[in-house]
Amino acid sequence: MAKKSKNLDNMEKRGPVWYFRKTHNGKLYHERLSEDQAEAIILRDNYLYELRNFGSIRSNHPDSDILKKDEERLFGEVALEWVAVHEVEATTMKDYKSAMNTYILPAFGNKPIADISRLEILKFRKDLPCSNKRKNNILVPFRCVIRFAQEEEIIDKNPMELVKNLKAESPDIYPLSMDEVIHFLDCVDQFYRDFFEIAFFTGMRFGEMAVLKWSNVDLNLGFIKVRETRVRGVEKVPKTDSSYREIRVLPPVREALERLKKGNTANLEYVFSNRGGNCLLPGSINYHVWKPALEKAGFKPRSLYQTRHTFATLMLDSGEHPAWVQRMMGHRTMKMILERYYKHIKNYQHEEGSAFMQYAYDPHKTLQAEIRGVPET
Repeated sequence: MAKKSKNLDNMEKRGPVWYFRKTHNGKLYHERLSEDQAEAIILRDNYLYELRNFGSIRSNHPDSDILKKDEERLFGEVALEWVAVHEVEATTMKDYKSAMNTYILPAFGNKPIADISRLEILKFRKDLPCSNKRKNNILVPFRCVIRFAQEEEIIDKNPMELVKNLKAESPDIYPLSMDEVIHFLDCVDQFYRDFFEIAFFTGMRFGEMAVLKWSNVDLNLGFIKVRETRVRGVEKVPKTDSSYREIRVLPPVREALERLKKGNTANLEYVFSNRGGNCLLPGSINYHVWKPALEKAGFKPRSLYQTRHTFATLMLDSGEHPAWVQRMMGHRTMKMILERYYKHIKNYQHEEGSAFMQYAYDPHKTLQAEIRGVPET
């Protein structure tokens, strides 16, 4: 017997495949949809639209490509075509589908794509219950589908061309001071102390640390090679060339690595693991290790990513060159280093111009040059 979901009207599932089932004007329509539930819902909505507006399912008509004008093509239908030909990483496509299914398709899925206006898009964006940065990200697959429709000559004009990205403010950061780092390391579950000590003093991303292999640790030369990362459970190569890098092993990092190596009696491939010997997961470490340690230390809640911010501010405040910090963290340019961390560096908070006055400007030399009427040297 067909398995029917209570929340999916006019749909039933037989094995892995979803089917459309509806009686309209005395005729039973029973059409194959898709194994993917999200795609099946879009196709179901297309069928319902055709029955409601044309009295029959026209998409299965042998001459459907002729009968169905471009201005009648639904956004959801075009979105399915775009997904079928769009090449992108699996994790990125997962984000796109999430944005489409959660926000975009409920608003535009059953609307003829040619009827979507810039004003509708602006109103849609304004009502999204999220930050400007998130709104910009949600519109990415929306833009792609609209551009695809224009390139395929389904629509003449692209209403997205005049929809510019919103200005996204950089979120504030809450790094720990050196004293706070030491206190945190005393309070954290000691099984994970070495993990956090290395995080604080390398600036590595969690995904980079989670897949760090002993084969990429060279204690003789004093470098860690970053060659892989893990994103949503998928191990892959870093996204940018700058993320491929060699990180200098500072003394506290070396000591932590030596302890971990000595304790690796099971000869595990990965440097870090949980108590069960499995790879670390960000959610588990965040909720079961990081947050409890912050609370025990008496610190305000903050994201796990603050270990990376802490590294940057500690190094810059100690006088390390911004370009070195940039390379250690894997940034392409120094723009983020200078814009994001400058105000958190205590050693830079002196009276502007004082360094020039102390180390470069010599008023006596300038005065004597003026009296002699000779050029300054």
